[in-house]
Amino acid sequence: MKNILKTIAVLVSASLISVSAKAGELSVTGSAKFSYMSHGGNDTGKAMGISNELNFTASGELDNGFTWKYHTELDPADGGAASNDDTAIVIGMGDLGTIGLYDAEGGLSTELGWGIGAMGVGADYANTMTKIGRGYDVSADPHVTYTTPAGLIPFGVQASIGYAPNTADGQSNSYKAGGAQADADVDGTNATQYKVTASPLDGLKVGADYYEVGGNRASNVSQEKSGGNYYVQYALGNFKVGYTKGYVEPAKNTNKYRTNVADTATVLNGLQYQSDGIGIEFAVNDQLSVSFSEEDFDRTHATMAATASTATKTTVTSSQTTLMAAYNIGGATLGLSLIDTDNSDYTASRDETKSIISLALAF
Repeated sequence: MKNILKTIAVLVSASLISVSAKAGELSVTGSAKFSYMSHGGNDTGKAMGISNELNFTASGELDNGFTWKYHTELDPADGGAASNDDTAIVIGMGDLGTIGLYDAEGGLSTELGWGIGAMGVGADYANTMTKIGRGYDVSADPHVTYTTPAGLIPFGVQASIGYAPNTADGQSNSYKAGGAQADADVDGTNATQYKVTASPLDGLKVGADYYEVGGNRASNVSQEKSGGNYYVQYALGNFKVGYTKGYVEPAKNTNKYRTNVADTATVLNGLQYQSDGIGIEFAVNDQLSVSFSEEDFDRTHATMAATASTATKTTVTSSQTTLMAAYNIGGATLGLSLIDTDNSDYTASRDETKSIISLALAF
């Protein structure tokens, strides 16, 4: 598959060399957002915040009928810093599909495909966790993706394959950047992700993804870095229900169980993470939507004394309940989100809550 993707990229590049681009158009869209967040339980913090996002988009057409689209975003960060990121160049090839060149963009993870959340999808919109255990994504690294054209395969099936040639390279590289040296690493030095989605029936959407690493891997790897998700969503009238499940396996060396060198009972250093969620969303009318979801996040860690031959595995489950309401007033959306987490950060009896009042203005 990787060789096929590389061949397609070469053919597209050759085609682009032989044609000229017509003048494109530039547009700017964005949003301004305000939020007030109040914590409860084991966390008593409070905060007000205002941010904005500006998306600069350019598009055009080539003489051979191919289309092109470029975008980059200006995003704020905590503390007032801002940076250009989420950059992409996408070539539309009609019946041949699309080729995308992405930097911090173009994700193929389907973890949000279940789509339940009046303000945003469940724990991805807001959570109390340091690590919620969702699948990896090639959007973490500069990559190229090929996607089949819509309508080519029956039942609305579309497939994508993304390839990041150097995961040591980092993001936001400038034109003609030299790149980092890909030394042997327990996480490998390149990554490939596959994604398939389908709409086999009216109102029904399904999808899945799988992420794996390769390249220059360290010799002592005993568990390779991998992850994936799948989802089902069904909409009927004003109701929408969804289900999702995912897993993550971080890379581990041959001593992955030894308590003195690797997996310990910390939030970020688990042996395996699994997640699943289910929820329902209801559009009361054209202005008001409400939603309810339940998500569980399992973290498994393993410990083994230096002289032992078997490992002891322990699994801790963090559970999140999310209630949301969104009310649209023209170009403004008022939101209320209530999050309640049991065993937050995979810590027994650590219960935390968040209440978020928000205002979003689109322009």
